[in-house]
Amino acid sequence: MIDVPFLPADFPHPGAAALLLVISFLGSATTAAFSIGGGLLVIAAMSTVMPAAAVIPVHGAVMLGSNLGRAGLLREGIDWRRVGWFALGGLVGGAIGAQLVLTLPDAALRLAIAGFILFTQWGPKLVLPLGRGSFVAAGGISMVLTLFVGASGPFITALLAKVPSFSRIQLIATGGACMAVQHGFKVAIFALAGFAYWAWMPFIAAAIVTGFAGTFLGAKALRRLNEQRFRSVLKWILTAMAAYLTALALHGLFAA
Repeated sequence: MIDVPFLPADFPHPGAAALLLVISFLGSATTAAFSIGGGLLVIAAMSTVMPAAAVIPVHGAVMLGSNLGRAGLLREGIDWRRVGWFALGGLVGGAIGAQLVLTLPDAALRLAIAGFILFTQWGPKLVLPLGRGSFVAAGGISMVLTLFVGASGPFITALLAKVPSFSRIQLIATGGACMAVQHGFKVAIFALAGFAYWAWMPFIAAAIVTGFAGTFLGAKALRRLNEQRFRSVLKWILTAMAAYLTALALHGLFAA
């Protein structure tokens, strides 16, 4: 292994780091344009080359930067009231999540997310509760999920996509703000638990920079998208993410 000051000593190879920076760019561009996909893409890539114990904490820090960039570029579309409800739920979920989820396998959590997504996109056209209580609950549930699965963006995106008054800009901006809050909580939780973020800071900073470049281009593409086409593409991306989560869950079950 080549010793590179830019990377922690246990990082496999500098070429892998370069690839992850490219994927951070692509993932952020995808998420800025469609509010979905980037987090799962990045964590999947990280899981193949990084030490297992570092994947979720480092992914959380990179996604914090990415979502702050997305929310900042589209700040005129943020529904701060719903973000506040989501943050309240996130605080509760972060405080009690470990006790609730330690007995559940990752496969069950992934299947739960996939099932929720598929129900919202392909199930009966029910009117989902979209008031304060729903977003507090969503903040708590997704906080638990992100601590153990890593990327829970599809869960909150599927809920926000059902808010009738939301345009595509409001959906992506509010989703970015909610995810920034969530990943901020996650970084704090892992830091308090003793994760050595300092060793990873150069890599995290570089991934945030490449991610912001992707977010900038993705936001430009979003403003040019037709609203109806955006909704159609988002539905199929959500479905693909559900299929991917199901595949991961089944692989975990059979591998065990």
